[in-house]
Amino acid sequence: MNTKHPILLCLIAVLATLLPVGTSAAGPVSVTSEYARRHYTTQDGLPQMLTEYIWQDAKGYIWIGTLGGFVRYDGFEFTPYLKGKQENILSFCPGTDGSLWALGFRRRHVVDKEGTMRTLPLDGRGLLLNNLNAYSLPPGLVLLEDEQERGREICRLTAEGAETVLKSPALDSMDLRRRVYLDSVSQTFYIPTASHVYRIKADGTVLKPIRVTEPYSLLRNGERLYLFATDGIYEVEDNRAHLMASCHFLAPDYGVGACADPKGNIIIHDAHNLYRLSKDGSVRHIVDGINLIRQICIDREGNLWLATYQGVYNFFQLNFMNHRLNDHNDILRAIDEDSQGNLLAGTLNGSLLRGQNVAELRSISYPRKADNYFLPRTARIGGTTYLLGMGDVLACDSDKLHWLGLPQLNYQFLSSHGDSLLVATRQALYVTDARGHILQAHEGLRGVFCACHDGDGNLYAGTAYGVVRLRGRERRDIALPDSSVSCTAMTVNPYGEILFASGENLYTVRNDSAVPVQSYGSPIRSVRQTRDNFLIVAVTDGLYITDNRLLQTMFFNRYNGFTGIEPLAAHIAETGDGTVWIPCVDQAVSFHPKELAYQYTTPRLELLSAHASADNVNWHPASAGTDGLIRLEHGLHNLRFSYIAISHSATENVRYRYRLKGFQEQWSQPQTGREVQFNNLPPGRYRLEVSALLGNISSDTIGVDILLQPAFWQHGWFWLVVTLGLGSGIWTLAYTYYKRRDRRKMDELQREIKLNNLLVKSIRLKSIPHFNANVLAGIEYFIMNHSVEKANKYLFLYSRFTNSTLLDVDKPSRSLSDEIQYIRLYLSLEQLRYGESLSYHIHVAPDVDTGIQVPNMILHTYCENAVKHGLRNKPGNGHIDIEVTIRPGGINIAVTDDGVGREAAATFSTSSTKQGLSIMEQQIELYNQRNDEHIVQTVTDLKTPEGQACGTRFELFVPKHYKYF
Repeated sequence: MNTKHPILLCLIAVLATLLPVGTSAAGPVSVTSEYARRHYTTQDGLPQMLTEYIWQDAKGYIWIGTLGGFVRYDGFEFTPYLKGKQENILSFCPGTDGSLWALGFRRRHVVDKEGTMRTLPLDGRGLLLNNLNAYSLPPGLVLLEDEQERGREICRLTAEGAETVLKSPALDSMDLRRRVYLDSVSQTFYIPTASHVYRIKADGTVLKPIRVTEPYSLLRNGERLYLFATDGIYEVEDNRAHLMASCHFLAPDYGVGACADPKGNIIIHDAHNLYRLSKDGSVRHIVDGINLIRQICIDREGNLWLATYQGVYNFFQLNFMNHRLNDHNDILRAIDEDSQGNLLAGTLNGSLLRGQNVAELRSISYPRKADNYFLPRTARIGGTTYLLGMGDVLACDSDKLHWLGLPQLNYQFLSSHGDSLLVATRQALYVTDARGHILQAHEGLRGVFCACHDGDGNLYAGTAYGVVRLRGRERRDIALPDSSVSCTAMTVNPYGEILFASGENLYTVRNDSAVPVQSYGSPIRSVRQTRDNFLIVAVTDGLYITDNRLLQTMFFNRYNGFTGIEPLAAHIAETGDGTVWIPCVDQAVSFHPKELAYQYTTPRLELLSAHASADNVNWHPASAGTDGLIRLEHGLHNLRFSYIAISHSATENVRYRYRLKGFQEQWSQPQTGREVQFNNLPPGRYRLEVSALLGNISSDTIGVDILLQPAFWQHGWFWLVVTLGLGSGIWTLAYTYYKRRDRRKMDELQREIKLNNLLVKSIRLKSIPHFNANVLAGIEYFIMNHSVEKANKYLFLYSRFTNSTLLDVDKPSRSLSDEIQYIRLYLSLEQLRYGESLSYHIHVAPDVDTGIQVPNMILHTYCENAVKHGLRNKPGNGHIDIEVTIRPGGINIAVTDDGVGREAAATFSTSSTKQGLSIMEQQIELYNQRNDEHIVQTVTDLKTPEGQACGTRFELFVPKHYKYF
């Protein structure tokens, strides 16, 4: 006995070394997986949860029969029929006139193309519809029976009733597990019973039966005719059947039904389960736990529908799988693949799972730290897979599991590039080797969310304040349209270009600037570029998948297969077989992008309704006539159209474009809205055209012609009659009237012009005699005092001044240079009178255009006022300062004197009327009425610091392009 113990211990030690890492702690399966599905109930619009039959018509509508009537589903809402009536609808089929027939036990409900319904007896003889065989025969054929479920016969429904096609005692031998079947190739009826399958030709010829134990039903798919029986699936050839796949159906209480999908697979159901017979002959149990499956239907897009006693299920195309932990207090967060092709998964509570596939994931032991948890981040280098845990990274090699031993920090991000790991906290980004040795540390970053290398050796870090490019010691911020939005996810495309997410937008980088790629309408959580060149963008409410080869983007959410709630800001993993894994808040979702971005079925577009309104409140149906033209009376100038292209695989991916020819010749931008409205259309003929787009395919264009009829007074003949009746008289009266009126106006205008010119001349000449008298008196003084030279000088100045006055007296304006020359003459003559007690200075800024037109005698008026009212009454010397400067849009003329001021001047000369200033103001007002930009005149009383009057300042702003005529 003693010699056996060491041998036994050695054997145990050797076996322990051969076991894979973690198998010693292997436990029960940890994950439950199921195909994504959508469950429709009475809360969605079903009349009852007990559903019997599902059928798709040629337009794509899904019709559902229940124990309380039936409904039509267009992908968005249910339209009920027989609402409130307890009528069991067992089947549907197309009517002979384009209508739909909904079949109950005793009645046929006919829904015409306009949506109205009428009810007829199913059969005039009182036979009932067999509910278990309502869907096994081709549309239009039914199995009828009497009240005792006997006297069965196969009948063809007609507009008048039902006509017998086949009547055989074998039909009465079927129990509730059997389904009669008509093979369209051989035109043979197959009638299964407990031990045989009877065969009867459509012409009544009885063929040799097929001996099979407990056959249930049959189905043809291509060249093969399948028979489903209690021990498996048979292939039928003539009167023989050989077993091709063994299968034990778990719940054949009401038999077994089947249908074929577009991929060549056979989907089989019993009362509670679904099975799939693949093209390679294997049978797989794919769904269980459904309460009483009555019928299954695969629509023309490949979506799998189930009519059950728990409502209706849509399993889409069995292309999304949802995975949940059996521990409902934990969730899957990190998923990836190890070097041996096994799945590795880390959970929120720190469990580590491993298995050859998701169905075999089991918890394994590892050197677990206290309170460890896994973040939704993984990476791979060579044969090692890395999972980000609390404060460290767990390395999973083929032979051991160990921590890298990084500094104990709050790490939030993990990725890999080549032989290096990228590990980040919120404040720093570290580059390490495969063993965790830090090679580079980029510190001082603000809120790191992600990082990625491009194809040129640059490292990009996404932070709470945008994107930073790192290369060696160089740091450069990437210019973003909105720097307040964080960069939360990154990937690199096959060309080495960085793609990063910020808010709802995806960008790339060009010359250190962000270039928008696409906007997704919802915050982006994570992005992934797959090996097969699919771009996956997970947003808060769904999933976008872009096939970069076809330039086709599809959106998936709960309406067409992606039922995960809010994808995490996580690493999107891709395993060796191309499966993509996305962790969500409630579960992990896996799928194959190739199976999703396929060539979709061309949607069939239908115009649902047309309405017209005069006030956009009360809408009236607008129906087309027999010629297809919608005719609308005058006043109904607002139109509204609704349309739909049904696609149950891409419910929210269908976009529509339209144009109203005659009003809008160009196509509109594609949009998801299924309604368009046009307001205030003028009378005329129009054609509405609508097209539906799905990915890179489009539907046939549909159209409808519309004629908006004009009012009687909008017809040409009406105006022709009015014109002929009143034209000649009106023309004669109008011509005479306008001729006389124009002549009178012209005469009055001529007189007004002459009077105004005379008035201007007379006004300007009124000021000359007084001034002339003063000047001549001064010259007389010089002559009397023997100052002949000065007398000659002033005679010369007076002659020039008088000549200039007379030449320009009838002009409303003259150039600034002429006005300055004229005021020099005037002030020089005034100095003859006042001598040294009057001085003046004229300054014109260099940038002033002296050719600009100013009001005639404006400076003379201001200077005369300054001399007469300001300086004449001032003791001592007086000074006048004239300054011309540039202002935006024109020039500024300022005349300033240092006289006694306007208040004091008024006390010295009570007889002054100031007619010169008043006349000038009236002239300027008249000129301003002809211009958009006005001349602005201001007068300022100058004061000393003690408040004493010290002069007056006149300012005038003249616009650059002022018009005086």
